Amino acid sequence: MLGVPVDGLPVIGSVKLEWPALCRDLLGHRPPNPVPHPYENMSILAGARLRVSWLKEQFRGPLSMDATEEVVEQHACYHILVWLGSILFMDKLADRVSVMPLQFLNRISDEKRYS
Repeated sequence: MLGVPVDGLPVIGSVKLEWPALCRDLLGHRPPNPVPHPYENMSILAGARLRVSWLKEQFRGPLSMDATEEVVEQHACYHILVWLGSILFMDKLADRVSVMPLQFLNRISDEKRYS
């Protein structure tokens, strides 16, 4: 579809994860707890979908020159997640991005093993 090689391990896995903890571990930011609202979902994280505006706010500044490897990986995960969520797996309202692809970025150094 996009010229991505398809030789390697398939991208499959469990979706029964603690999404806020996964966001904290891989993005360095944990979404706030859900806010109950009678008519609409005002939460930052709804199921496995994260509000894009909140995510952009967390990564709004440029990456500093003396950033640690962990911070660089968090920014890389952010950019990959936004790319996947806005191009490949778009939300119909375009205000949320699925955090499901994050589970496959857990060990970003192993990316060559996957299709």
